[in-house]
Order: sequence, then structure tokens, then C-alpha cells
Amino acid sequence: MELSPRASGEESWEAEEQLLRVAWYYYVDQLTQDEISKRLSVSRASAGRLLERCRQAGIVSFTINSEFYESFHVGRQLKEKFGLREALVPPMLEVDAQEQSRVNARLGRGGAQYLQSHLKPGDVLAMGWGDTVQQTMNALHPDAIARVSTVTLTGGVGAYINTLRRVRGDRENGLVDAILPTPIVASSEELAAALRAEAAVQSVLDISRSADHAVVGIGAVVGQVTLAQVGYASQEELDAGAAAGAVGDILGVFYDSHGQVVDLPLHRRRIGIELDDLRAIPNVVGVAGGMSKFDAILGALRGGLLDVLVTTENVARALLEVDGGDS
Repeated sequence: MELSPRASGEESWEAEEQLLRVAWYYYVDQLTQDEISKRLSVSRASAGRLLERCRQAGIVSFTINSEFYESFHVGRQLKEKFGLREALVPPMLEVDAQEQSRVNARLGRGGAQYLQSHLKPGDVLAMGWGDTVQQTMNALHPDAIARVSTVTLTGGVGAYINTLRRVRGDRENGLVDAILPTPIVASSEELAAALRAEAAVQSVLDISRSADHAVVGIGAVVGQVTLAQVGYASQEELDAGAAAGAVGDILGVFYDSHGQVVDLPLHRRRIGIELDDLRAIPNVVGVAGGMSKFDAILGALRGGLLDVLVTTENVARALLEVDGGDS
């Protein structure tokens, strides 16, 4: 039986959600039909029939078509509540509460699924900094990235080069990979100012501001903070940010619970576009999950920093519980 994404009635939405869960578990998480049947409390034969219905309904082709993501009731509600273009919520697995690196890999596959459906030949894709962005880029199909140019939104040469080397491989084309030739945080305010004034740096920043799409991670100020792990920020600086009201960062810029930038000395050593520049990019995809990042994700949504959110199911459900007046 063919199901339409526009079918009416709660029962139809629940049926589509079950089909999408099966498709994700089988084609993205690569679970077996036996594992899926146990997870959904159905027979193995029923799991097989559900997979066949996914193919017949057009939910599955070579990728899971992004238009069907809104069949997840939680994603559809999240999209409507925060005025997002799209909210992608991969179905929960036990690993989502265990190991952040595995969570990031699953979210990266979700981010890649979205981008593959929306990147057009000749587009410019701007890349943020962090593990979920790297996971997203790594999961992109080579044909999808081959048709677009890329540009970095911040400094941090080594991580970007390694990511692009894995993504591009030995493929050659006429498109441009523009990399900001600086660290994300300089050793002093004076050095950061001098680097920003360089023509080569200004040229890359201009390209990034005019990008068609951007993919960014979202950092917290507690737990395993990436900026601190790689030595770009000290624990004292993070503590000072939290004391000043910061709940998270995007591109190394820390903001409060309403998405407003917190004035921190660290920002004067940072090199990259500003959050107002990010808001001006037509399609900003945020990829982040795990309850340790809940406050940071909520602040980004309240501040209008994202057009698309890819997050874990536990975060999505918690976001929906936030009082409407606070969102």
C-alpha cells in the first residue's frame, strides 16, 4: 500500500512514523530484520513487509528522502514550534545515552542525508568546526560533495584539511575549497586583529558570508567542551563564560539562553564570521545532540541561529516540553 506524506489523521502519521523508523534502522543504522522486529515488538515477517512498504511508498531510494522526515511526529512538532525549515530526529537507540562519539556519527549521517537532498550543482557549502560537522562531511556521498564548493567559517586549518582530504579523496574538479588560513583562536588579541586584516583572510570570510548553505555544530559550556579539549579555551575562560550567562557556542562565539552573544575576552582572539553573518546565510543546518547540549541547542533556536536542526530524540522531546512562552 502506498502512503502519502500528506495523508490526514493521527493514525496515518503514526503509520508513516513506523515506516520511517524501520527505514532508518535498516538502511542507516544497518540493523538486521531480526533486531528491528525485536525493537518494534513485531514478527520478523512483519519487519520485512514494512521494509517493502518503505520501498513501495518511495520513502527509500538511494537515500531516505528528506521530505519524509517530517513524518516523525516529534520532528514535525519541533519544526512548527521553533519555526524551522526542517527538523531531523533520528530514532533513538541505546547508544544515544552512552557514547557521544557514536551519537555524533549518527547525527552526522542525518545531516548528510539532509544536505544530499538540498545541495545543487554550483552551491557553496560553508563548514563550521567540530566533530558533528566532520561526521556530516564524512557521511556525504562523494557525488554530492563533488558538485559544490566548500568554505570554512572559522580558522582551524588542520581539522578542515583532514576533513576535505577524506571527503574529496583523489577526485579532481573545478570547484574551490576555501580554507581560512588561521587558527580558530589566536594567542593574543593583537595577533588576531592582524590576521583578520590580511587580504587572504578577508577574501575567505567574504566567500563564507555569501555561502548558500552552512553546517555547524553546537557546543556546551559544561562537560567535554571541544574548544577546551583542543586547547583553544581554558577551563577558567569557560567558567567565566558560564558565570556571564553563556549556555553554548557556535563557531567559537558564546551566547546566552536567548541566543544573544555574551561579551567575553575570548571572542577578541577568535577568527571567523560573526553570528549575525551566520544568520544571513540562507540555510543554516545545526547538527548537535545529547542532553548535555540541551541548553545550548535551546539558546540557538531562541536566537534564530538555525534553519534546520538535526538532533537526538531525547533532546527533541525535551525541547517540546519547554513552555511556549519561553521558546
